[in-house]
Amino acid sequence: MTSPLKHGSVSSLDAAGFQGERDGQPVALHTLRNSRGMAVCITNYGAKIEQILVPDRHGQLGDVVLGYDSLKAAVDGSPSMGAFIGRYAGRIADASFELDGQLYTLGANNGLHCLHGGIKGSRLRVFDAVQRNASSVEMQIVFADGEEGFPGTLALSINYTVTDSNELVIAYEGLALDKPTVGNFTTHGFFNLDGHASGSVLGHEVMICAGRQLGMTPDLIATGRVLDVANTPFDFRQPTPLAARIYREAANGAAASNQAGGVTGYDCCYLVDGASAPGGLALCARISAPRSGRVMEVWSTEPALQFYTGLVAGEPLAGGPGKEGATYLQQQSFCVEPQGYPNAPNLPQFPTARYVPGIGRSGQTVYRFSTN
Repeated sequence: MTSPLKHGSVSSLDAAGFQGERDGQPVALHTLRNSRGMAVCITNYGAKIEQILVPDRHGQLGDVVLGYDSLKAAVDGSPSMGAFIGRYAGRIADASFELDGQLYTLGANNGLHCLHGGIKGSRLRVFDAVQRNASSVEMQIVFADGEEGFPGTLALSINYTVTDSNELVIAYEGLALDKPTVGNFTTHGFFNLDGHASGSVLGHEVMICAGRQLGMTPDLIATGRVLDVANTPFDFRQPTPLAARIYREAANGAAASNQAGGVTGYDCCYLVDGASAPGGLALCARISAPRSGRVMEVWSTEPALQFYTGLVAGEPLAGGPGKEGATYLQQQSFCVEPQGYPNAPNLPQFPTARYVPGIGRSGQTVYRFSTN
């Protein structure tokens, strides 16, 4: 028998904290609800998801995504936290690529490389937003020709919807308006299914529907190689606690792990099994928290999945305090980011990231919440 929903002391964020302007454009907070008590708070600054309230196994609502409780905190905080990422998610090597025989030099914001659209990608921009009903909001932005060095004007529209199946559905479309360009989009929530300030996620059990991952350089640039995950710490085809794979520092300073061949953390890109059908949703990952009983499934039309926990346990995330004054540390959350192939403009063996004027490219990602 299902327990009744219990709200306890958990409530939606105060919209007043997000009222203001950024770069001369109005900023607000939009709260989406379904009939079962689930609530999602999204600000049009960076199209950032700031709160997701879903029940645990006892029906108690909890906030399962890291974020901020004011516009100032979001501006001062970790730039990617909760954001919708564009014009190009992931890293582009040496902040440059060729398209139709012309070399384009981009904004370098990750050493020599371009990360998540450059110095001021969509995660730091204000979107136009319209909330038409209680369960959905539409957001739009236009990347100008030459912005961050990218060619062409590219329009992006996003629709966030909360369904009565306790899903957050993120549907988006990019449209080149004047000349060929490239694009790659993802959503960048930082999740902890026990609660945004509940500490380590190493007890979470992870299943990722992928038998292959992309080879990376030491500075996390996709090389074009495709690697089998079998017999490596990157194989999550069966549900596995993160604590079984991630090394931690023992009291004497030596590395300690529950399993041989562990890693210090994850920041890697998988190729999703079953993602070959264009436009079709495929299951990317299923993550569960034994303590709270919450489960999150990730479904997407995208072919790749970036999985991130942070590589240095206990290192603070960029930015100031989060909601309720929380200090957010690496490996106290995880990111599951469906997207196209990183660095594809420099790797012709990868599926193209090219946008042709007048022909839109759409995608969808679904975060589905339940309990066990």
